[in-house]
Amino acid sequence: MFKRYLRHFWQTLFHPRVYGFIIIGSSIIFLTFLTNDNALEIAISGVASVFIGIGVNNFSSLETHQKDEQAMRAKLQHSLKLVAMASTTIENIRTNLAAGNEKQVTTDVNQLENCMILMKQLLKDDAAMN
Repeated sequence: MFKRYLRHFWQTLFHPRVYGFIIIGSSIIFLTFLTNDNALEIAISGVASVFIGIGVNNFSSLETHQKDEQAMRAKLQHSLKLVAMASTTIENIRTNLAAGNEKQVTTDVNQLENCMILMKQLLKDDAAMN
């Protein structure tokens, strides 16, 4: 788990939108060594901090985007499982109707209704997330 987190961290850090701005900001910081004027050093540091800040902001936005994608994948997997359960229940209803087993059909319809309620809840949660 920790190795996967580190690999993910380094992969995100070396993304061009992150790495480029941090390198530019760090390079600008080194310009402060070339001057003796304190006011100019502060101005150079301010410009460098803007670039580093943009890089850090891009880093956090990439992480947030990846977490959102993981959550969407998980919701999609849950939805697919519910659809498969509903499909199986519909097949059971057809079989039991053909056999004339009305009591089992009622149970299956209730189960199908519960699947639909869960599916609605997943979709409402997904709509609220967006």
